[in-house]
Amino acid sequence: MKKYLSITLFIILIFLPLVIYEDNNSRYEKLSKSLLCPVCQGETLYDSPSEYADDMRIVLKEQIDNGISDKQIMEYWTARFGERINTNPQNSNYILILFPLIIALVFGLLFYRKVLND
Repeated sequence: MKKYLSITLFIILIFLPLVIYEDNNSRYEKLSKSLLCPVCQGETLYDSPSEYADDMRIVLKEQIDNGISDKQIMEYWTARFGERINTNPQNSNYILILFPLIIALVFGLLFYRKVLND
């Protein structure tokens, strides 16, 4: 049993870096699929046939090869073209989460008081 456990742990340790660390090609594919082409209508950089998208893909590839983080790359493109370039914008609007929770809490308290008083 210990032999199988040690073999399993060894295999996990070998393949763990492959799962944790992305190579440049997978980062490029992920980022180019999350950036919209500014001249095409609704196409990502990955799918766009335009020459402008070709130039943008070259810049994106250089950024990845220079070791710039994904967050910094997205901030660069967002600063340059605005939020509309991002296919998956991450809004941190906590009101959308807190408002329904507060209403549920208020109704829960009202229900609890009604049950205790009756």
